[in-house]
Amino acid sequence: MIFKELLESDKKHIVKVYGMQISHAEKMTILTKKFKVTERTIRRWFANLGLNRKSIEVSEQLIKASNREILKDTEVLLVTSAQNNTDVNEFFLENIKCYKKHIEETLKKKCQIVITASRYRNPSSLSENEKEIKKNYWDSKIDEYLFYKDIDFYDVKIAGTIFVSPTAKNPLNGFELLASNNHLVLSHSKIHLKTIPRFRNDKLRIVCSTGYITNKNYSASKAGALGEANHSFGFVVIEKKNNKECYNPRNVKVSSSGTFTDLCYEVSEEIVEKIDTCEAIIMGDIHTRVLNKEFYAKTKTLASKIKPNKLVLHDVLDASTINHHEVKDMYIQRKKIRDGKHLLEEEINESLDFIEDARSIGKSIYVVESNHDFFLDTHVNSANWKNDLHNSPIYLKLAYIQQTQDLDTNIFGHLVKERFKEKNVEYIPYGERFFVSSYNIGSHGDFGSNGSRGSAKSFANLNQKMVHGHTHSPSIIDGVTCVGVSSELNQYYNRRGLSSWAYAHCLIHNTGKPQLIIFDCFDYSFTSLIN
Repeated sequence: MIFKELLESDKKHIVKVYGMQISHAEKMTILTKKFKVTERTIRRWFANLGLNRKSIEVSEQLIKASNREILKDTEVLLVTSAQNNTDVNEFFLENIKCYKKHIEETLKKKCQIVITASRYRNPSSLSENEKEIKKNYWDSKIDEYLFYKDIDFYDVKIAGTIFVSPTAKNPLNGFELLASNNHLVLSHSKIHLKTIPRFRNDKLRIVCSTGYITNKNYSASKAGALGEANHSFGFVVIEKKNNKECYNPRNVKVSSSGTFTDLCYEVSEEIVEKIDTCEAIIMGDIHTRVLNKEFYAKTKTLASKIKPNKLVLHDVLDASTINHHEVKDMYIQRKKIRDGKHLLEEEINESLDFIEDARSIGKSIYVVESNHDFFLDTHVNSANWKNDLHNSPIYLKLAYIQQTQDLDTNIFGHLVKERFKEKNVEYIPYGERFFVSSYNIGSHGDFGSNGSRGSAKSFANLNQKMVHGHTHSPSIIDGVTCVGVSSELNQYYNRRGLSSWAYAHCLIHNTGKPQLIIFDCFDYSFTSLIN
């Protein structure tokens, strides 16, 4: 094997081993066995990667950071990361310290700030001190919070010694294995999150990155420019749930002025204020026919404490009664009849009744045009009412609407508009711009650009800040957030293989920043910080 044949993951592994506090002989043993090459080849690779004792020299600052421990009885961790040779955002630092104090003194939870030490080799650093550029150091203002070690906090692993370049496009890729049976938090300048696929009834696991507490400091290059554009101030909240596990980790996005909101606590200019409103709640996909009613009740409880001005709904109609993907499955067709779930008009009315009920949650309701809404149009276009006399009356009603109305959306959208005239309920058709703050929340997420299939990754490439639904798997990729579901997780059509679905809503706070809330899959809990 030669250096050019090394994968990017191989190079990262070599750097990681080189940085370990073990003997040179042990490093050589590990690497020569893995790559089946001589020590001379390994030394040449070290040189090609720019590794030498001076560049990786462990400072007194890092020695102290590697010996720092999580304090006994800690219940809440606020985890962020700092780049080497870079000034800290002092507004952010003072506000997160203020939030820690609030959690301890007002909420009576023992809290600790964890700032992991991240590295970035920047030959065009803005630092004027050349001697400082040649060695790794971190802003002394964060010394008491700096960690240089991997941390196990109940069922959450904080990877404090894995260095992922701040310019990496997809920093979470390939790290699922390290999570094992835990959540995994990685240090990175971007805020990303994804759920790990699991077998039915297994516990949900999440991989996410922290965001930075340090200012932008990147090389004058394409990678550096892109890294700077996606640089995010932020941190991850990890709360102890019981003696075995934590609540699902959640990201908090922070503005350049250091202002942030976590749940119902807004922190600005070193003042913590408990608020009871937010700009919007975007619920996980509804699918009313298979709605998890217990989870919906939990959602109402959340909304009673953080009242949204706008409530955004995706896939309100499930249309399982006439799902064209199941029309040739005789087992499921007969099962719907046995269970009394074969009448289309009943299902449509259930969906409209759900919207009526949801009006108690938000001041204004926005129903986003979604792919399941079009199941009615597909049914009218392709089915023969004579072969389904159970549903022939509603079929003919829908066909009459299609043939006599000037539809600017779809048949279900028309029904929503007719039912909720002048009731603060609006149907958002495909392609319409609907923003809260700088985030487009009017797209379901099933279509991308030029008719292509939509995905969070493709939207992130469009430089378009969005909150969307459709995939049922919560995620954050740069400025794009995907919610989860409000329906049952285990359904007939997703019974095979593994699933990354989860119950998740997105809050858009009064600061304009979104926050993805991922609930426990079994008891629907998500925090202990809201009374």
